[in-house]
Amino acid sequence: MTILKLICAAWVLALAAVPAVAAPMDAPQTVAVEPHNGAFVIPVVLNNVLTEKFIVDSGAADVSIPANVALALQKLGTMTGADFLGSKVYMMADGSKVPSDIYRIASLRIGGLVMRNVTVRIAAENSDLLLGQSFLSRLNSWSMDNARQVMTIN
Repeated sequence: MTILKLICAAWVLALAAVPAVAAPMDAPQTVAVEPHNGAFVIPVVLNNVLTEKFIVDSGAADVSIPANVALALQKLGTMTGADFLGSKVYMMADGSKVPSDIYRIASLRIGGLVMRNVTVRIAAENSDLLLGQSFLSRLNSWSMDNARQVMTIN
């Protein structure tokens, strides 16, 4: 086996050993965000295969992905029927109630932080991606620096 193959094999084993929740960090991690329609978006890697820009939304109960992103994850083989958790009715900001399917996403990564087994809501096709409380509440703390346009995660 070549050295490159050995390094790759070691890397795969190291990734498999990542815990189910975010590991405690020695120092806060700072991740760049960008303004988008009056909010901030942050790049998030879903199941190590797809990167999308999510609106940081502390008012959203769960992470929300549109149906077309869920379909892409299914086509890539990283989200299956085994990840289906059921259905739930969500109250929207305007007071309307919307039923949605709920899935488990194996991993969401922001910068160097990996969160495993995150609950996601499947929203209407082409709707905004929301980084909600099913991710944010599992962090020790997080904050936004509007002037520097960064999110700090502890």
